[in-house]
Amino acid sequence: MTGGLGNQMFIYALYISMRRHFSDVRIDLSDMVHYHVHHGYEMHRVFGLPQTEFVMNQKLKKVVEFLFFKTILERKQGGRLEPYFGKHSWPLIYYKGFYQNERYFADCKDEVRRAFTFDLKQANEQSRLMAQAIEQDAHAVSLHVRRGDYLLPKHWANSGSVCSLSYYRRAVEEMKRRDPKAHFYVFSDGMDWVRENIDLPADTLFVTHNQGTDSWQDMMLMTHCRHNIVCNSTFSWWGAWLNTHEGKIVICPDHWSVTERASRFVPESWIQITTKE
Repeated sequence: MTGGLGNQMFIYALYISMRRHFSDVRIDLSDMVHYHVHHGYEMHRVFGLPQTEFVMNQKLKKVVEFLFFKTILERKQGGRLEPYFGKHSWPLIYYKGFYQNERYFADCKDEVRRAFTFDLKQANEQSRLMAQAIEQDAHAVSLHVRRGDYLLPKHWANSGSVCSLSYYRRAVEEMKRRDPKAHFYVFSDGMDWVRENIDLPADTLFVTHNQGTDSWQDMMLMTHCRHNIVCNSTFSWWGAWLNTHEGKIVICPDHWSVTERASRFVPESWIQITTKE
């Protein structure tokens, strides 16, 4: 387990699915101890999930894994979507990857949704009031623009450069075409860039109050919107997927990285918009 909240949720969703078949499956948090990019492991704090994970010294873990486990790497599975139903002669199996596709937990979607239920009581007052207002807004549309760490050289080439300005502009226009009364709620860690570059209606609301360990509340607010525009980010992916409004429209980029098309990651019902300039 490593990564921000969105990545953690994918791995936990896979864990829920695997738990149906293997009662002793566990999540390894050993790498999270050394991961300081976001806000640490958030599944207990945000969703109140039971603590069933384990942590061990990284060097010791590598030795134990090498000696006693058969390791299955997601990136070497050739895109197969059944990572744990294969027959293995080795009794202990170690699965590594992010498993970012709803088909990995297709057999337990309702259970995943229940596990990822946001508790409004944990949210700040401004988010609670906004959630109520969004629920009453029949044309609420979330627009998530990820900047932040995507601008760093190590992320820009493969991920940060994917959702071009043209993508966001086309996505907004497509949403307005499908819902002429679309009312946009913007979530971003680069709000100045959004204001300066994306032509949005005058009544657009820019959500800026959720910072630091309150950042999860942006995802919560996205789920209350009727429709969603996402970027190539697991954070907005979950904001859209957990949106249960009937007839929702989700617009996403047609690529998730420079080399991978979005079809590997997003539900078939989502509308893919080209990311080319």
